[in-house]
Amino acid sequence: MTLRHLLLLLLLVTRAVAAPENWPQFRGPESSGIAADDPRLPDRWSKTENIAWKTEIPGRGWSSPVVWGNSIFVTSVVSTDPEEPAKKGLYFGGNRPEPPTVEHRWVVYDVDFKTGKILWEREVHKGVPQSARHLKNSYASETPATDGERVYAYFGNIGVFCFDFKGKLLWSQRYGPVNTRYGWGTAASPVLHRGRLYIVSDNDDKSFLASLDAKTGREIWRVGREEKSNWSTP
Repeated sequence: MTLRHLLLLLLLVTRAVAAPENWPQFRGPESSGIAADDPRLPDRWSKTENIAWKTEIPGRGWSSPVVWGNSIFVTSVVSTDPEEPAKKGLYFGGNRPEPPTVEHRWVVYDVDFKTGKILWEREVHKGVPQSARHLKNSYASETPATDGERVYAYFGNIGVFCFDFKGKLLWSQRYGPVNTRYGWGTAASPVLHRGRLYIVSDNDDKSFLASLDAKTGREIWRVGREEKSNWSTP
């Protein structure tokens, strides 16, 4: 059975909730990780308690959902074969040095805030992964970002893709593939600030920080990092 990425929308705590608060990037507004103080938010839930709806999203993704208005954006990568499940416990022994040999699909979803219906899905890449991953990582670990006009989905070893709210691809920048230590991934979600999108690619080949024009995708500047490490492979 295909492994599923299950989106349980805990922001929708009751069907009485009217309009959602915007949660535009990883850890929310200002990256504070703090939700608005709202007496309607519960302090407990379960698979059935205080859940308005749940929607099954194919594939696997460690990325968080982001919310703007009535849209919830989430990313996932879908394998054509069942994937090895993640395990509880420490990270030791979870590195898988060889990439999978089957085709995967990198996908962005727009989910309706009120109903859980998938409004649109867009495949940004399809192919056999060119990089390995750790058992406790995924190929969709970076949380998207949105400014209310566009949504920016970053897949570390594929690139960044910009859509409007109707699902039209506006621009893209391809990155990778690059090697990352034990397949832990490229380490960062995109950040928006004053019309620029900031991308970090932390890897074992050629790490960089880049600033892109959020409207056009034009790279404004890029700073590389000299790779030095005292790590030793066990």
